[in-house]
Amino acid sequence: MTVAACAKTSTGEDGFGSSGHLGDAGASATPTPTPTPTPTPAAVTVTADHPITKLQPGDALKFAVTNGALTDVKVTDSEDGEVKGTLEGTSWTPTKPWRLNRSYTVAATLSNTDPHAGPTTTVTTKAKSIDGDVNVVQMLYSDASVGIGMPVIIKFEHEVIDAGMRAAIQKAMQIDVSPKQEGSWGWIDQTQLMWRPKDFWKAGTKVSVRGNLTGLPTSSHRWITHDVEGSFQIGDARIIKIYIDDHKMDVLRNGSVVRTIPVTTGKPGASTTTRSGTKVIIERDTTKVMDSSTVGIPSGSSGYYRVKVKYAMRVTYTGEFIHAAPWSEGSQGSANVSHGCVGLSTASAKWLFNFCAAGDPVINSGSNRQFKPGEGIGCWCYDWDGWQKLSAV
Repeated sequence: MTVAACAKTSTGEDGFGSSGHLGDAGASATPTPTPTPTPTPAAVTVTADHPITKLQPGDALKFAVTNGALTDVKVTDSEDGEVKGTLEGTSWTPTKPWRLNRSYTVAATLSNTDPHAGPTTTVTTKAKSIDGDVNVVQMLYSDASVGIGMPVIIKFEHEVIDAGMRAAIQKAMQIDVSPKQEGSWGWIDQTQLMWRPKDFWKAGTKVSVRGNLTGLPTSSHRWITHDVEGSFQIGDARIIKIYIDDHKMDVLRNGSVVRTIPVTTGKPGASTTTRSGTKVIIERDTTKVMDSSTVGIPSGSSGYYRVKVKYAMRVTYTGEFIHAAPWSEGSQGSANVSHGCVGLSTASAKWLFNFCAAGDPVINSGSNRQFKPGEGIGCWCYDWDGWQKLSAV
């Protein structure tokens, strides 16, 4: 009979293995290293009043930061030129409006809440302004001494068709008048916003105007990209009264007639009769070429004329002037023979030219052809109630 032998293991005196340990069961664990924390840097989301890829000129940038705080903003254009602006809290506003059709890089510097992420993080965001056009706006006759009939005229290069946009523009306008006089804004058409007093200005009035218009839209694809401001001063109260039927003119200063002048006005006809109504002197030229083709009488026709005149003062955009007409002196004071202008002797025209200024009212009476608002500076075509109805607000 065969007996299997057991495997022999050496033991120590204590009966355990020679290692003195009970196998690996009692082995001490190797120390586990402390894991390095994953840094959590600050993050930012940049938005604007409109999509960041379609910035409109007046938009401000807005920064929503997590795990930190916004400390600085730097904006550069596509040519690496810095765009100046002001940071207030988490909003950054450009000093000048965004230029249209431009690309920008926005670099936001953030302080990190997590110390493992370092002191700051810089995040860059690409931005782009909207594709569009500029509507140029200006105040006419700024810095001039003008007559008592000159309204404030804010002129737009392109029409502002939308009524809401016209209202926003009007609300952004500020006017200071000294001494105070009642007046109102009105849109004479869709390119001209005017402010006129209830009656003619008081002599010596000072007028200052400012419009915070930057960034305002004037259509779906045009914006105003600058503010408008200006001022003018009113001189003496000069008024010209023309009596078409009587072929004469009275010239008044501060309420008194200083001279009566014989004149000739437009001969009878649908397109030649001088218009009745209150006009305003628009411009003055010591010499002016009168060309009938500019008022629809072409070269080669029987009524065509082209003549150089002196001491011309425009009162309508449609071709009416007051000017020297030495060729008609025989009719001045007795008949109306012109194509619509008011003709005087050269001596009288020179005196009147030196007496007057742009903005002086020219009150015409005696014809059945009426001056219309769009034919010149037409704010005085309306009575006070009618003018106030032209306000967009």
